[in-house]
Amino acid sequence: MSAASQEPIQESITVVGWISDAAASGKEEAVGGFGGWFGYEDRDDEKLVRTRHRWKDYIAIWQPEAQPYLEAIRASVIAKGLRLTGFQHQHDGDGVPLFSDGKVAMFSFRGWADLMAAIWSEVEDQDYGYMDFYM
Repeated sequence: MSAASQEPIQESITVVGWISDAAASGKEEAVGGFGGWFGYEDRDDEKLVRTRHRWKDYIAIWQPEAQPYLEAIRASVIAKGLRLTGFQHQHDGDGVPLFSDGKVAMFSFRGWADLMAAIWSEVEDQDYGYMDFYM
């Protein structure tokens, strides 16, 4: 048997539940952070204008190790038809994704809004921006 064949098979990451921010506190964060760019482009340093971002634009900014978690959120959001705002992500009893490895995703309002805009822009072929999912 070669050394490569002895390596454990990596299980795919899934969202196993949606929990509160309080319940997520103390759990390891798999992905998250700040945002506020999706769907807009700064063209003249004075105002943002809409642009045609899609999922490929969003996922491309993340490190490879974060991408399976983002894809898991995307799959769960689409399957459940969730359209959560950044406020709901942080304040609802079921706004934080819990992953199959026990980790969670914790975003700022704008960071979560980027994610939702990226998911639904692709699904509905609409030009959503993060402000559509901010509050």
